[in-house]
Amino acid sequence: MSVAVVEHASSPLGEEVAARLGELGIRAEPLTGWDAVGVVDAYVHLGPWEAPPRPGPLVELDDHAFGEAFERPVLELLWSLRAAYAHLRRPGGRVVVVVPTIGMAGAPGLAASAAAAEAQRLLVKSAARQWGAEGITMNVVAADLAALAPGAPGLPSVSLSAPALGSAAVTDRAAVARVVAMLLEDGAAALTGVTVSADGGTWMAP
Repeated sequence: MSVAVVEHASSPLGEEVAARLGELGIRAEPLTGWDAVGVVDAYVHLGPWEAPPRPGPLVELDDHAFGEAFERPVLELLWSLRAAYAHLRRPGGRVVVVVPTIGMAGAPGLAASAAAAEAQRLLVKSAARQWGAEGITMNVVAADLAALAPGAPGLPSVSLSAPALGSAAVTDRAAVARVVAMLLEDGAAALTGVTVSADGGTWMAP
C-alpha cells in the first residue's frame, strides 16, 4: 500500500483527504516525524489554513502581525518540503500543497495571508523546476478560503461572474479532497508545477 504523509491531517479537510486517499488504497499518515512512518510515496501540505485569518486594515498591519500571517505559513512549507525531499526523491514521488485562492485573487483585510498563499504557490513551482529531475511531481490545489477554514470571514467576490458550478461547489470540502487525491494517482504523472482551482469555477486562472 502506498503511504502519504498529510500535514494538518486532523483538520476538517485533512480528514476528508485521508478518506479519499483510503479509497485509492493510499494510507494517510499524520506529520509526526518522517522516520517513524517508513517509506513515504507522497506528501500533502494542508496548513495552516484551517484557522481563519483575522481581517484588518493594511495600514494597521504591524511587523509582528505580518510575521505571524505571512512568514509562518511560508517557512512551515519550506521546512516540510526540506524534510520530505529525502523521502520522495525517486520517480513517482508526489507533493500536493493546498492554498486558498485569496493568494491568486487578493483579499481585502487579508493582505498578509493572501501574500503567504501566493508565496507558497510560487515556492512549489520553483521546487517543481528543481525536483523534476528526481522524479518528484509538485502541484497546488487552490480552494476558496471558506472550504479550508470553517468560520472564515465572508469576503466580497472578486469574480466577474457567479461560480460556474453554483455556490455550493465553492465550499465543498469533499470535492477539494478528491482533487488532492486525483493528483496522487498514476494518471497525474505528467502534471507538475500546476495550480488546479477547486472552487466551483469561481477563479478561472489562465
